[in-house]
Amino acid sequence: MDGYRQANGGMRHDYGATGNTSSKRQRMPTVHEALPYTPLSSIIPFTPDIIPPPLALPTTSSSAFASSADIQNANGILEQLSAGATSAESASKRCQQTLQDVRRLLDPDSLTSYAFKRMRPSHTNNGDDKGRKTQSLGLGRFAKMVFDNTQIPYRYLTPESPEPELKTVASRPLLPHRAQQNGHIEATPSQHRKVQAVVPSSLTPAQRAQYQYVPDTNTLAGAQYVTPSNRGNLPITDASRLLNVDQQQKGDTAVRELQNCLQEIFEAEDGLEPDSSDALPSNANSLFATRNIADGSIAVLQSEVQRKLEGCVYKAASCGRLQEIEVEHLTRLQKLCEVPMAAFEMLSLRLGEDWSEQDVDEWLLRMGTAESGMVAARTLIRIMIGCASQKELQSEDALRGVLETLNAVVEGCLVPIVQERALLRERLRGEKGEPPANPKFVIASSHRKAIVLLLNAAAKNLRLLGDLLVKTGFDETAISRVETLCKTLIFAENANTEKDSSIGIQNFETMRRCAMDVLAKIFTKYTEQRQYIFDEILHSLEKLPATKQSARQYRLSDGKPIQLVSALLMRLVQTSATRSNEALKLRSKVQNEESDGDDERSNESDEDSSDAEDIKVSPTKATGNNNYLVSLIAPLHAAAEHNAKYIIHVLVTRALSTSKSSEEPYRKLLDIFTDDFLNCLGSSDWPAAELLLRALVLRMMGIVEETNPVPSRTFALELLGTMGSGILELQMAARDAARTIDAAESPLASRLRDMVTQLETGNLDVRDVLAFDGPYRVVIGYLEERSTGEDPQLKTARGYHLMQWASSIVSGREGSADSVSSDTPRSTESVQANLKHMLLDPQWLDQHGGVEKLSTSSGRLAGMILTLNLPFCKAFNKLFSILLTSMSSEQSTSTVKSRSLKSVVTLLEKDATILERNSYVLSHILRCATDTSPLVRDSALGLMDKCMSLQPALSATVYRQIIARSHDAAIGVRKRAMKMLKEIYLRNNSTTIRSAIANAIIARIGDTEESVVDLARITMEEIWFQPLHGVKLDGEHAVQAKLAYGAQVALVIETVERSDDVAQVLEPLLKRLLTGSKAKVADANALVCRTLVVILFDGIIDNSDIPGSPSQDGILRSLTIFARASPKLFTPTQLERLEPYTQNLSTSDDLDVYRSVITILRYVLPHQAIMNQAFLGNMQLTLLRSITRLQKTELNEVAPCLWTISTIINDTQRLATTMISVLLQIFNIRNDELAADEQKALKIIRLVRIAGEFGNACDFEKFLPDFKKKLSWYNGDSASGIIVEILCSFTSPKRPLAVRTAALEAICTVSQAWPRQFLRADVSNAFETVFKDRVASLEEVLCRGLEGFFKAQESPLAADDATELEGAIATGTERLGRTYVATDKDGASVAMAQRFLPDILRLALSSCDETAFSAARLIVSINKQGLVHPKESGPALVALETCPNKAIASEAFKEHKSQHEKHESLFEKEYMRAVQRTFDYQQQVLGSPSGSFGQPPTSKMHLTWEVLKIAKAAVRKKFLSNMVQKLDFDPSKLDTASSAPQQLMFVRFCLVNLAFFEYDRIDDLLQLLTSLEKLFAGTGSSVAQAIESEVLRLDVDGLMGSAAVVNGTSETLQPDPAPAPATPDVDPKRLRQLAFSSQILTLLWETRTFLVRLWNMQKHMNATKKEKDTNKAPTRATNAPTFTEAYLKSTGEVSSALVDWDSQRSMCSAFAKLISVDSEVKVGSEEEADAELANSYDTPSESTSRKSPSLPPSGGGRGRKRKSIGASNTPRKRGRPSMGKKKSTAASKHAEDDNGDDGWD
Repeated sequence: MDGYRQANGGMRHDYGATGNTSSKRQRMPTVHEALPYTPLSSIIPFTPDIIPPPLALPTTSSSAFASSADIQNANGILEQLSAGATSAESASKRCQQTLQDVRRLLDPDSLTSYAFKRMRPSHTNNGDDKGRKTQSLGLGRFAKMVFDNTQIPYRYLTPESPEPELKTVASRPLLPHRAQQNGHIEATPSQHRKVQAVVPSSLTPAQRAQYQYVPDTNTLAGAQYVTPSNRGNLPITDASRLLNVDQQQKGDTAVRELQNCLQEIFEAEDGLEPDSSDALPSNANSLFATRNIADGSIAVLQSEVQRKLEGCVYKAASCGRLQEIEVEHLTRLQKLCEVPMAAFEMLSLRLGEDWSEQDVDEWLLRMGTAESGMVAARTLIRIMIGCASQKELQSEDALRGVLETLNAVVEGCLVPIVQERALLRERLRGEKGEPPANPKFVIASSHRKAIVLLLNAAAKNLRLLGDLLVKTGFDETAISRVETLCKTLIFAENANTEKDSSIGIQNFETMRRCAMDVLAKIFTKYTEQRQYIFDEILHSLEKLPATKQSARQYRLSDGKPIQLVSALLMRLVQTSATRSNEALKLRSKVQNEESDGDDERSNESDEDSSDAEDIKVSPTKATGNNNYLVSLIAPLHAAAEHNAKYIIHVLVTRALSTSKSSEEPYRKLLDIFTDDFLNCLGSSDWPAAELLLRALVLRMMGIVEETNPVPSRTFALELLGTMGSGILELQMAARDAARTIDAAESPLASRLRDMVTQLETGNLDVRDVLAFDGPYRVVIGYLEERSTGEDPQLKTARGYHLMQWASSIVSGREGSADSVSSDTPRSTESVQANLKHMLLDPQWLDQHGGVEKLSTSSGRLAGMILTLNLPFCKAFNKLFSILLTSMSSEQSTSTVKSRSLKSVVTLLEKDATILERNSYVLSHILRCATDTSPLVRDSALGLMDKCMSLQPALSATVYRQIIARSHDAAIGVRKRAMKMLKEIYLRNNSTTIRSAIANAIIARIGDTEESVVDLARITMEEIWFQPLHGVKLDGEHAVQAKLAYGAQVALVIETVERSDDVAQVLEPLLKRLLTGSKAKVADANALVCRTLVVILFDGIIDNSDIPGSPSQDGILRSLTIFARASPKLFTPTQLERLEPYTQNLSTSDDLDVYRSVITILRYVLPHQAIMNQAFLGNMQLTLLRSITRLQKTELNEVAPCLWTISTIINDTQRLATTMISVLLQIFNIRNDELAADEQKALKIIRLVRIAGEFGNACDFEKFLPDFKKKLSWYNGDSASGIIVEILCSFTSPKRPLAVRTAALEAICTVSQAWPRQFLRADVSNAFETVFKDRVASLEEVLCRGLEGFFKAQESPLAADDATELEGAIATGTERLGRTYVATDKDGASVAMAQRFLPDILRLALSSCDETAFSAARLIVSINKQGLVHPKESGPALVALETCPNKAIASEAFKEHKSQHEKHESLFEKEYMRAVQRTFDYQQQVLGSPSGSFGQPPTSKMHLTWEVLKIAKAAVRKKFLSNMVQKLDFDPSKLDTASSAPQQLMFVRFCLVNLAFFEYDRIDDLLQLLTSLEKLFAGTGSSVAQAIESEVLRLDVDGLMGSAAVVNGTSETLQPDPAPAPATPDVDPKRLRQLAFSSQILTLLWETRTFLVRLWNMQKHMNATKKEKDTNKAPTRATNAPTFTEAYLKSTGEVSSALVDWDSQRSMCSAFAKLISVDSEVKVGSEEEADAELANSYDTPSESTSRKSPSLPPSGGGRGRKRKSIGASNTPRKRGRPSMGKKKSTAASKHAEDDNGDDGWD
């Protein structure tokens, strides 16, 4: 047989040769082989290890450590030993054992003696050697323990002849010797081997300073080799030297040993062949043994040989040199390894009960064989891992064999043994003596060593199997088998105590941890398997022990035990948030803690290098793309959050379906999981615990807040109490840790202490948490320091923290990224850049400074701070509030209240200072302030008011919540909130608080309730103006006055800047205050306003006198409000100060200032008697030059301002000339094609806007000749007509849309000032074209234009104001008013309203957008002026009240209320048409035909009912009667074409509205209930009779009853009728008509019953006329929410579509039962009825006889049929049931019980 080539070009060996002499000879290399190592080669070597670098260093190292990872490993072990090594007596068990081992190794009797000559003594002698020695050692605790407890005698030999010093390079140490310091070991270079390179003389310090070592930029994970580069001073590390030389030599040695081993084995195997020569190798029988299998016997390697081979393969694989072995030999080796695996078929490893000693001996032999098979399988796996790139070695059959052997050992031996207990059964209660012992347990305990050996072998194989699956891709079958195997191990039940464990608890826990690591690796590598892994784990939870003691076997770093499954779930969630390279390129601590026994303690090199491509990212892309960090962490964050929510969903869903007393463990397991997560809360190692708890607390809160069964709510409340206790415990732990930490340790430690204090007070700046030198970096450094690169759990924790850190930065959830200045060390931009590097390169932090070394307590404290700043811990306030609410809620049952009380007590017992540190009771009150009940909200405000009176400082905390109540739906709540806000305003001097309160009160001036509006006006006067009455800027208190006015000015500016809507409300408020009925108060207010204006003008120049130094824009915007409200407050001098601000329009800020200045000038100039003419002339020129650059908003202000200025200086000709020029330009391009020329279109749009605004603001009528001279074609008689006629040519549909829009805006603008233009034919045609084409943008423009016209006509000047204005113009004091009179405005208004009202109504009722809002306001304006009959727009107003757009609904409600007060009799007749139109609007436009909205449900027509409340009682009753009557129908005319007839939907809409009206009079309810009963009795009887005769086919003639005496009265009772067989031959159309009729009538009766129960109407319906007190308000039932929910559910079921014959017949049968059976004959107690309703809601039946006050639900007892047979036993015809008799209701469900006792027989 041919030999195989040795690695690196070694010689060929002949298997047939005997002896090993050939393997020791060295042959000369060929020229080809030697060429790459000579200077003659021109090819740069691909790898740096081909030619050693010419460094002046030894080529090898005597260090015992091969890499820096080994050094870190050793350092970690030394730290652990030093931690418990205070002294030999008090040292930990591990320290003592290690000390004994070291002392045994240093025993002089077992040490080799070496005789060294003494070195030449030093020239100096310090005397006290012993003292100097102890001081210079610098030993750690453990090292010092060894030093102090070890005695090694030694002596120096006397030097016989000093040898001369060698003048060689090797004799001179190149680097200082680094010994063990502080317990840390560092690699030291060897100094006794020859240097193999000629080295030049050493560099001078100056030369050496020019060089540094930098990492290779070609890799992201950090360089293993370093190269010198200029300008630096980084040192050369030992690892870089060792990797090039030592590793190469070790690899060569490993490969050579493996080749020798393979040669020996293969020669022996060849000697076993039948056709080989008789001369067999002498070692053939010593290498192989014979083993029996099913097909005969096979030769397998001896156990010792197999272990030796495994060791050789491991060494070669660990050096990464396994691929140098030829594939054919590795294939042969794999076949050799498969042979022992095949022997597993004959092995039975299970223990027997009645075994003899011989059976046990045979079992032990089989165990040894199984161990050998596991070793062979491990060798096979190593080959597959080490040669992952060679597909011929990746055999699925081999993998299948490995899995079968591992599965046979685990399931056939290990798991059954682990699950055996010492006793055959548990001890029974009262049993004397112990139960019999378990013989299997006895055998296993006696031979624990053999089982543990097999257990360790299986663990190693499983670990390697996980590495193989990660390294190489296999099919899903293999992956699933490994997952199943891991699941079996994880869910195998371990013993509770060591007494019950045959092999030791921790021994098997090590195996389970290995399974967890493998499962985590698969989870990381195979993302498509993640959901399957979660499902398998969560579906196997029932296998877990339900007792806390037995469930927790996984010990955390701090000693707390948790479930292994809990750790696994957190590990998987953390893995989801970790980039795969970090999770895969690691090995578990389990690997390091296990003893291989075969010198397997070296690190495996780059086991998962195939996954490195997953993290290779372009450095340019990683640093240049701002969104790259988001792309990195977004999928990680989403995956972790999704997985956490899924885990909690499954756990909670199963727990809710069981109870603690149930045999299923899910409820108890959820408690255990919660405790486990809480034990890990705050731990830096398990950050996923917070995410899981966050999902759990949200789910529990949802269960409590939603309507759920009582057991579910108590279960949720209990868990909330448990989680709240965990949060408090973490807070206390953080406080304790902060107190114990040494602040002098480092500045960072001091900052951590401060953060804990800030957390307690709520003042922690999130920027400090997210800063790069903050707690996140501390935690990550703490993890990296402990991990030393080999703990995947800590690496996943690091990855999760990185994800959480980056997510908080980029999402803005924890704080705004823009809030940190980019030039500070904590800049968010720099943090993001650093996070990107840390995500891409796990070694980046170490290479760029790392983290200052902190104590363990500092690292743990940083983890606690991060957790306390996350949402779960921040949810404590809400959690406590929920507990308080459930404890005091009226809807809570006694069980819920009891559970809530216990949970609250638990929290207080955990930390009683929570009430002192945080006002959680106040938080509960604040939550109640948002309750659905107005009474609860009002009471909450009262409680807050009382709390603030006791603690005034609380006002700064709660004022925002009170502001929110200022726009409450209830009037009383709004008023109380406004009064409280006033008190807070007067008690606080904060501008922010005062501004917010003023803003809220000003907003109430636009309220729909007049009393609220009056209160808001009075409040604003009292808080803004009255405090300044009599305060003067000059005099004795000038300083205080100036401060007071300055504060008020700052407040006004901040209030204006808060919202754009404030100016619109504040302007009419100021007008009202300055022109009030009380002249004295108005004068005082005017004086205050005038002083405020003075200070504002001074602030324009120098804003330093105003608190806060507001911007010029804010100051000028505030001045515009005063200018609009009262122009007389200003002086000419003040106006002249504004001139400079009209010069520059270079920026948008300048434009804002410009707009404000022009607005002030526009409104103030007309009221100034004397102005500087030069100033006005300059202003005119400046404004004229700027008009071409202004937009429509600014033009709207500039045009009237220019006209005012021109009028004052008597120079309007210039404006006329400008206007003529604009019109000429427009006219000259009227025929141009604008669609193709964008620039020309933009020009025409600009000119059209100028023409429109100046045509509106200016009166050019006296310049008509000038216009006609330039525009000679015009034959009209007005200048405005020329403008409009030119503009109309651009409204054609052929024009571009933007041009048409501008032209329509301009026409409407001009016509608003000259209404006669609205009557032009071309204008009307243009408007009609817009409405006809239905272009949304044009319709919106037209609506706004018409709205502006009609709004201007709403409020003309009052008579006294007009007189004053005319007089002012005559005397010259007021020069500007209107110089024209729009005599045609009335005609234009009427004509436009009547002509376009239908289109306006259509727009208002077609959507909820801005167009609809403009149309709605237009309708309101038309109605206010009385331009159309109220009935034309009345129904539209009612429909618009139901619009979801609150602005539209408010406008419609106000006008509807006003019109109803004026024309009540007219509106009364239109209400039914309004109801129909409202239904059409809701169904066709909004797509929501339901009659209610929101939760709790509110009637959509509730505003209509609010209007009717102010009407006469007769009008309300008529409305209710007419609305019910409108529900009547003819069954034969119902539309059966659709699945839900229009009539059915309309009835449901009306009935739901009626059900949720807020009734305030009993007589209204009685009227409604009576009308419903009449309709039900009338139409219902005929429908029921038709159903019985046509659908049910009841045989009335055969129904004979017998007389019975009931309560002393003889009544004829009928037996239950038996329905005829189902007859599908009923006319389908008729059946559908009857089914739909049944639905309608059932809905009607459901509504009637709901109203009776909701408003407690039983006693009122049964009372006599004398007893009735119908003027009072009805009382709502205490369990109203239960009734409401049941009603909505019932109406939904009844209204569901009837799609088939069965459902239609069932509906008919249910209605027949409803109208014929009275379930209220058996009267139950009211408590029973309420109890039934609390659990479920069937359609309740209601008595109409008004004799029985009790209303039990249907199904409460056996119903009784109504009498339909007379005394003569002759059946009589069924008629309408008398309303004096009792009716029954049926279940709202459509299903019919044909065999029920309540039906007809």
